[in-house]
Amino acid sequence: MSNRLLEIKLYHLKLPFRQSFAHAQKRRESTETVVGAALLADGTVGYGEGLPRRYVTGETAASVMYNVGDALAGPLRGLEPKSFCELLEVVDALPFRNEQGDVINAARCCVELALLDAYGRYFGSDLSSIVQWMGYGGFGGVGSLEGIRVSGVLGASRAAKTDKLLRAMRWYGLRDFKLKLGTQYDEELLGLVERRLGRGMRRERLTLRVDANGAWDIDTAVGMSERLAGMGVCSLEQPLAAEDGGHLQALADLSEVPLMADESLLTYEDGEYLAEHDLVDYFNIRVSKNGGLLPAIRLAEIATRYDKGYQLGAMVGETAILTTAGMQFLRMVPRVVFTEIGYSTFLLEEDLGVSRVRFGYRGRLRPLAGPGLGVSVRQDRLGRFLLGSPRTIELG
Repeated sequence: MSNRLLEIKLYHLKLPFRQSFAHAQKRRESTETVVGAALLADGTVGYGEGLPRRYVTGETAASVMYNVGDALAGPLRGLEPKSFCELLEVVDALPFRNEQGDVINAARCCVELALLDAYGRYFGSDLSSIVQWMGYGGFGGVGSLEGIRVSGVLGASRAAKTDKLLRAMRWYGLRDFKLKLGTQYDEELLGLVERRLGRGMRRERLTLRVDANGAWDIDTAVGMSERLAGMGVCSLEQPLAAEDGGHLQALADLSEVPLMADESLLTYEDGEYLAEHDLVDYFNIRVSKNGGLLPAIRLAEIATRYDKGYQLGAMVGETAILTTAGMQFLRMVPRVVFTEIGYSTFLLEEDLGVSRVRFGYRGRLRPLAGPGLGVSVRQDRLGRFLLGSPRTIELG
């Protein structure tokens, strides 16, 4: 039967958290995300997700739903690929900006993942074939999924709340941690983690990295790097705002802690620039932030080419759809140093997947099975968390 793409249906969802999560840019009690369902003529449905954050890519849920129909639907009309490789050519060519020049990475990710899931199911394709199609011979084979362990991410909350969470994470066997800074609680939190993790860090049994979410100026960033170096922190993520590019070189020269790019790393061009000019030591790659699975893999290839490290991060509040996309990334990409995916119902009151994708003891992630992304979505939860009516974009 025909695999013609008939429609993409978009669901604007709001999912509540079990507890609030805060960092320098936002405190959240819930997450708003957009799920896309791609329907093929034979009845196959594939799901994608784009999780917009205005302070990251400039997108909102409303702009994602608009840009899917306005900027991304055109190349998909009449889509009926003869093979999965032909589908990859179409997916790879999807735009990263709309006609106004605005970044549309979350919208692009939503569509890309829905198509990979739908046509992966239709053709019975293992998504690990993507890296061979992209020509990255060094990727594939043994990726990072089996060996990597999920990091404990500590929000910028008061010390008592953070201490309770940190104790639970240590009890659960987590060994790598990231602390959100850039608020009035910085010194309080640094003192706490130094007491709780310092001995393990000195013995190289535990690691700590920090993330300021662009909240500091150059003087604060340089000064804090001295403080963090004395603690043994292994990386300082996004200390300066993404638009503060004029101070990047000075910080790279003066920082005593390796630097990691996040909000300043949106596009392929960003990755090339940061790596070529040796402005950072690590990339924080996030599937939704960077426009999908293929662009995320491309950024890992840039980092590898320039001898930079990279981690697979996550947008706060990702559902099972983005989690499984991240797990596909880990299957294909070697040498991922840290990951933050798989929080699922540790953070969300309920997730969208039929099967649990939450990480297990010591941060282990379960292997995936099946074609496409490897996720089955619960329709009842799509309806329960829906904001407004779904938007259907007819393409067939």
